[in-house]
Amino acid sequence: MSLSRQRLFATLSLFLILAVMLTACGKGPQGSSASETPATATPQPTATAVPLKTLVVCLGYEPSSLYLYKESSRAMWSVLEALYDGPIDTVHFEPQPVILEALPTLENGGVTLSSVAVTAGDEVANVDGDVVALQKGVKVFPEGCTSLSCAVEWDGVSELKVAQMTANFKIKAGVTWSDGQLLTADDSVFSYTVAADPATAASKTLIKRTAAYTAIDAQSVQWTGKPGYLTTNPSAFFWTPLPQHTLASMTAAQMNTADEANKSPLGWGPYKIDEWTAGDHIRLVKNPNYFRAAEGLPYFDVLVFRFTPGLSETDLSPLVTGECDVMETSVGLETQIQPLRELEIAGKTKLYFGQGPEWESLNFGIKPASYDEVYNPYLDRQDFFGDLRTRQAFAYCVDRDRIVKDVMYSRSEIPATYLPPTHPYAVSGLTVLPHDPTQGMSLLDQVGWVDNDNDPATPRVSSGVEGVVNGTTFSVTYYVTDSALHESVSDIVVSSLAECGIAATVQYLPATEMFSSGPDGMVFGRAFDLAELAWSTGRQPPCFLYFSSEIPSEKNSWVGAKYGGVNLTGYSNADYDAACSRQLSAGLDTAAFDADNRLTQTIFNDDLPVLPLFYHLKVMAARPDLCGVSLDVSARSSINALESYYLSATGTCP
Repeated sequence: MSLSRQRLFATLSLFLILAVMLTACGKGPQGSSASETPATATPQPTATAVPLKTLVVCLGYEPSSLYLYKESSRAMWSVLEALYDGPIDTVHFEPQPVILEALPTLENGGVTLSSVAVTAGDEVANVDGDVVALQKGVKVFPEGCTSLSCAVEWDGVSELKVAQMTANFKIKAGVTWSDGQLLTADDSVFSYTVAADPATAASKTLIKRTAAYTAIDAQSVQWTGKPGYLTTNPSAFFWTPLPQHTLASMTAAQMNTADEANKSPLGWGPYKIDEWTAGDHIRLVKNPNYFRAAEGLPYFDVLVFRFTPGLSETDLSPLVTGECDVMETSVGLETQIQPLRELEIAGKTKLYFGQGPEWESLNFGIKPASYDEVYNPYLDRQDFFGDLRTRQAFAYCVDRDRIVKDVMYSRSEIPATYLPPTHPYAVSGLTVLPHDPTQGMSLLDQVGWVDNDNDPATPRVSSGVEGVVNGTTFSVTYYVTDSALHESVSDIVVSSLAECGIAATVQYLPATEMFSSGPDGMVFGRAFDLAELAWSTGRQPPCFLYFSSEIPSEKNSWVGAKYGGVNLTGYSNADYDAACSRQLSAGLDTAAFDADNRLTQTIFNDDLPVLPLFYHLKVMAARPDLCGVSLDVSARSSINALESYYLSATGTCP
């Protein structure tokens, strides 16, 4: 059942009737009830009720919970954006304080470095940021050192003092929970304690790197890192507050199912929950205790989240009828760009697009697992992609421009690297090889893939290709998960390759099979020719995706050395490894980090271990007179600025 606009009007009408009745039964100016006023008294003017301003946001699905430590989904975070303003927002992948006075840095004195003595067996962070037991050979930042250039490997006997980082966070004065209780540093410490509890299904990555997290006064909290741990993003170590005054009586295990945490959590943001009707909607009302209320925020009195599973695939009319003022990104509008553009041209809606942070790539099986011992071209899969020129030929042959135009409606770009274009660490000026089949076929000729019959409709045949038996046809299998998007993309890839004399057969796999681990998994067991998949990224550039140590193999139990065996291509380059290693171990040396970040992305761009295809799109639609709307792909929700949404008096937004 859907919460229609008629039901909203009926609810508002009932509210106004009750308001009039309560006014009639209320006290008069002298304290007597209105009903006791003599009939001869001068009639008092009747106040006109002001209609409530309601904003309806349509979600693609109903969140299963609103508990901070239970799930993470677009729909959940969209609702939580209404309950929590911050505490720290992400804008173009950079943190911005919301309920904090400032983010701590060395420059503003919020971050300090001290030294601490450590001995064998003590927990320390090595230069990679991994917490380990100190022993001979562990490489650390000693006291006074914040750069890889002065890091030392402990000899196992010498006295050792290492750098230790602290960061101080101060909550703004006047921030309260929606029930009026002051939000304090203890609430953040309480949240940290809950997150650290084994019963809480939250990542323990930050917990492991924390030595202490304490309140130093009512509004200030201090984080202390494990000895040796240095970070350029200390803001990650402020724990989102939880209301200690309502949840402290529960255990962490109880919070996993309690309604107070999952269905009606307290927040400090612009709205508070009024009702949750399962399968239909969540209704919120303006929080009178919102710390920005004096600014007139939020502009809407009532916020309704409607659950609309499958709506975008069948019907966009709610955008026109007003049943949805906003369709945020969980609705999945990416498949409806053309009809949405027609609505926008007709002035019925306004569209917002964002690229990434996910990006799609065609992965080359450069070094299959069967090559790990001794490569035998007569027994193993042929070495199709060991030659860089072959990978470059694919870049020229695959019509990525057509994919962007026809599948992404010209709203995406061809990536040059593994970071989205708005990322602060994305390297500019890198070359994207254009669609040029003639150049692609020329490279294939150079490698030894010849077109003996001068018929591009038949596959090329090897003649002197290194690592390939002569007479082998260039015919590959192309693995991808089954979806409408992948079907459209793979059709273009296959037809493009055929024009260059390469035969590709698409094999659609269910996601569980596509991403199953080695040795049985086709993709992460490194037994494929081509595999199309997407990666995402956060604030830190993921150069580790192509680390040699992350090639899944029998020797590392198919999980790599540290990052889960993500280098499924088998690509290996010693210069890339060295630059990525330095980048991940740069400490606080931003100049060194920037230099190696540029180098890793440049090598990636030159070597093409994968063929980047496009950035995934985020799409949001809103009524055309709704102002203050924006879409930042790095934010946890597409409506992270909803407290500032307002309706234009003129029908157009500035």
